[in-house]
Amino acid sequence: MSVYMHHNMEVKTRTQRTKGTQNSYKWKDEIRKLYAGLEKLARLDEFEEDQKIVKKIYADFERFFEGGGSAKRIKYKFRLLFDKDILEGTFTDEHRAISLLQKQEDSPINGDTILFRAMSINVESEEGITTLDEIINLLIQKCPELIVFPKSNVGYAGITPVHLAILKENVSILESMCNSLQYIHESRLPREKIQGLCASGPIFQASPMMAGTPLGVAALKFNEPIFKLTLKHFSPGLDVTNDKGDTILHSLIKYACVQPEKLDDIQRMFSYVLQCKFDSDISDDNEKREHKKQARKLLMLTNKEKLNAMQLAAKRQQFKIFENIMKSEIYHSRESGDGLFNEEVYDITEIETLNIIEEVDENDNEDLKPDHHESIMEYIVHQETNTAFLFVDFIPVQDVIREKWKSYKSRFIGWFILHLIFMSLLSVASVYRSKLSGPVSINKQADFAYIVTRNAFVTVVSVFGSLLGLVYLVMEIARLSYSRFQYRTSRVFIKRFFRHFNTPYSNMIFRIYFGLFSLLLIIDCVLASTEASGSFSGYENYCLIFAVIIGWYLVMFFLQTFRAFSIFTVLIQKAILDMLKFALVMTFFLVAFSVAMYMIMQGANTEEDDFHNFSTTMLKMLTIMLGLGELGILFQARHPYLAIFVFVLFVLLTTILLLNALIAMMSNSCTDLMNNYGGLVAAKLHCRLQKLSVILFLEGFFPRGLCKEVGIKKKKHRYVSNEWTNNKQRRLWVRSSVHHHNMTETDKNPDHLLYQQKDLHNVYVLLKKFIKPSINGERNNIVEPTTSPFTLTTLTPSKGNMESVDITVNDRNVYDDKQNNILLKSVDIPEVE
Repeated sequence: MSVYMHHNMEVKTRTQRTKGTQNSYKWKDEIRKLYAGLEKLARLDEFEEDQKIVKKIYADFERFFEGGGSAKRIKYKFRLLFDKDILEGTFTDEHRAISLLQKQEDSPINGDTILFRAMSINVESEEGITTLDEIINLLIQKCPELIVFPKSNVGYAGITPVHLAILKENVSILESMCNSLQYIHESRLPREKIQGLCASGPIFQASPMMAGTPLGVAALKFNEPIFKLTLKHFSPGLDVTNDKGDTILHSLIKYACVQPEKLDDIQRMFSYVLQCKFDSDISDDNEKREHKKQARKLLMLTNKEKLNAMQLAAKRQQFKIFENIMKSEIYHSRESGDGLFNEEVYDITEIETLNIIEEVDENDNEDLKPDHHESIMEYIVHQETNTAFLFVDFIPVQDVIREKWKSYKSRFIGWFILHLIFMSLLSVASVYRSKLSGPVSINKQADFAYIVTRNAFVTVVSVFGSLLGLVYLVMEIARLSYSRFQYRTSRVFIKRFFRHFNTPYSNMIFRIYFGLFSLLLIIDCVLASTEASGSFSGYENYCLIFAVIIGWYLVMFFLQTFRAFSIFTVLIQKAILDMLKFALVMTFFLVAFSVAMYMIMQGANTEEDDFHNFSTTMLKMLTIMLGLGELGILFQARHPYLAIFVFVLFVLLTTILLLNALIAMMSNSCTDLMNNYGGLVAAKLHCRLQKLSVILFLEGFFPRGLCKEVGIKKKKHRYVSNEWTNNKQRRLWVRSSVHHHNMTETDKNPDHLLYQQKDLHNVYVLLKKFIKPSINGERNNIVEPTTSPFTLTTLTPSKGNMESVDITVNDRNVYDDKQNNILLKSVDIPEVE
């Protein structure tokens, strides 16, 4: 009996499985027909009876999704919507209405869920649009899992219908999704899954989808209502991050790089997020406080590159965003201000080249951060000139550069003086060492009169040179061992190396020069001493020749910090790069025409041997190109007209075309360096950038004790390593006075003063027209003197303390005399023609 019952149970189970398999095949066919129906809906203009087709398509969807909803468990046939066979399969003419459509190839589904496909198609007819919206709402209500299920395609990995709704800025569909998910059971669709959506497909670069998270995509669409809706239902908070660790602020900055024309919208969205303007209709104070805390946290969070929003803005050369972040309450505060003297405090921890950490015992000693610290100063010297100018003209950056340069200036000038003295002695010693004691021997070996180890002066200079070379090598070894600055412009070493040469403020080229200079001095001393001892012969000061050339060129390294020479040193480096590009192209032309001319001039009736071998032919063609050669020799060729034709072609392509192209390149480089600034202003900013380059050069090998740390240590509450610090983190802060920065070095220049006087005269004209005859009962004494120099003095606060204040035209702060209670007593302005 038990055997019989067991047999019946097996038969019943097998029958149920067979029936389930049959139903599965049936439902899968129905699902494929739904995909085919969406295809028909997208091509509705090809059919005559479109109304019947539309009604039939919607009826098919209603029939299949009958009985769905927010139950605790999803129906089995709904699970088939996510089946691998469906998503990676196709639908054929069997699933289409072949009688209505022409025979077509199988259509791949490409990993689209039925909801994703419905939201992806475009329908033009009004009836089709209405039906499509009804289908989408039906899918959202009956099977909420479709809302958050990602597309199973490598290129589009992670994208969901939620992302599509945000991209299309369709508020009604997004609200429908929110309503459907609001009442779904937790066991069926966990909250973490709903709020953990993130797209990571490689095809999303340079589009709003690059943000990955729904909240980030909403931010990059600049749609405030959708952002507010997404934050409430599809994000755990403002601090949500994507697969790269980027917050919405990181994503906005990266989007500004690929879409610079949308910078205004990006800055507006930055302000909207950081100022929590989306909280306007929220009544819960606790929720508002939490949002403000998360907004502060956004500025501190670092991505997988270990960059916070401010560092990323500097690295991606987004100055306006960087400036806005630096002026936020996290990094900036105003300590005092009376309208004229405003003292502001900036957090410069990320700007300072030397980072600090807090020791375990929380004493006052600070150590270098264990992991490498990418200072914003490093980013600036690798930026384009126009962007670098903006950064170095920003007040906190100015302060850091100025304070560090004050500390290093005396040592740097001393090094400069020692280098000049040594190069003078080396040049004199080189002249002595090149003098011969007699005629050159038959084997062309020279006997020099002043030999190292036999003459005291040349021996001392050679030994001192080798010691100096060792010092420079030790400096470079110390730089490599400290590894203080590790900013990489590229992951590939070759690209990273050559990018230094394209940056006029990078000190890499001077590091190479110092390395070559030191090696040449050491090798020269060793070889010269060995030859003097008799164990080696034939050395004729080859290393010394190049050491003298490089040593004198290194004077440019020191001159770059002087404003009078700063623009020339940068221009020379840019010109050298242009020359290298020109030389490469010129070499191809020179070789080509030298071969041609060598062939033509064979057998020429001439006694000169300029064209007898290929090397002399190349030299002759080079002199002809520069206008230094004799042209009469061309008429002595066996085919003179051919020689003249080749010569004319050579001159057209090289002397006229290439040389003028080189001049144009140099002119363009000079224009780029000036960057639409006046000569004096550009020279000042170039000088500041080059001082920064020298600062990074020196701090690369200076011991910690010799490095200047700018700012004062001040504790602030910070979010570090994914948690708020219990003890406030020690930060570096610098105090800056707005009035102090008004009188810049350029303003003090006499040439620039004339322009200021003309502007002040215009100010006087406006004052004369608009100022009231009496302020606070006292009469204004407005005088237009013809004497110089100009003065704009005697601004008297009402409290009675008389002060003389210098005011420059480029002061950006406009002060209201009533608001600040300041009385304008007298204005002495020169008359300027």
